[in-house]
Amino acid sequence: MTDGNRKGVLCVGRIYCDLVFAGLPHMPRLGEEVYADSFSAHAGGGAYITAAYLAAAGQPTEICAYLPHGPIGSFVQNDLAQSGIGDRYAVTADEKWGTQLTVAMALNDDRAFLTRRGGEPIPNNFDQAIADPSIKHLHIAELATLLEAPFILDKAKAAGLSISLDCAWDEAAMDAGEVRDLIQQVDLFLPNLSEFKRVFDVTGEIEFFASELSDWTTKIIVKRGADGATLFHKGQYSSAPALPCTIVDPTGAGDAFNAGFLTAWLNAQPDQQALEEGNRFAASSIGSIGGATGAALIKQTGS
Repeated sequence: MTDGNRKGVLCVGRIYCDLVFAGLPHMPRLGEEVYADSFSAHAGGGAYITAAYLAAAGQPTEICAYLPHGPIGSFVQNDLAQSGIGDRYAVTADEKWGTQLTVAMALNDDRAFLTRRGGEPIPNNFDQAIADPSIKHLHIAELATLLEAPFILDKAKAAGLSISLDCAWDEAAMDAGEVRDLIQQVDLFLPNLSEFKRVFDVTGEIEFFASELSDWTTKIIVKRGADGATLFHKGQYSSAPALPCTIVDPTGAGDAFNAGFLTAWLNAQPDQQALEEGNRFAASSIGSIGGATGAALIKQTGS
């Protein structure tokens, strides 16, 4: 297969069953109980959600990940079967690892998570997955996955793949001493605003930090919620505003943004258009409950 025919994206990272509570009056407090207006269960985790939006946009996509086992894993299996994501490299997690589960609590335009993470970060078939002649790009859905398995960078580069990396809020991962060195080895880094400030120890307006990144070849795309997104590259920055929309559940909006940006970037579109596509995908995700539910809207409207 020639490089021109390589179009696939391989998404790696832990897959969870998301239990999503929306319509909370306020976040729970110790010793008290809070009642949500709605609840639903979905496949979750950045690798799955980004993959679902990529697939909905017509981008061939595979996941290389462990899926939750047992009854709670059935939600994930059902969603995966309907998503259009390739599952050739998906493996059911060993029961001894326990349940991979996230409780997501949505309040107004933000959310909080409680997650139980278990087992290994990626399956043993990763080498087989990156050798797939249809794959051109590796998306790493969380910084913790890369810190646990840094060897995947060299393997992906040896296979000729471009690489993107999301962050996901993990204080230990963001504070790790080697984190900036790892980020400089990827093509795209896509943190949200809080994660960007934590990783780079930024205070104040982030635009003033552009000069500090003048010698970086990695493009850093900061997801800023209602303020849109900003891209930093070689000391310069550009921004695109968020689209007006009604917020029902912001869970997975950043992962959807990743898919929109990647869809444009992988098809050689200008950075500004990639930012706009990221914002469009993010807007599609927050109007319904569940991180990947809005992928159906992208499928209807086209990439």
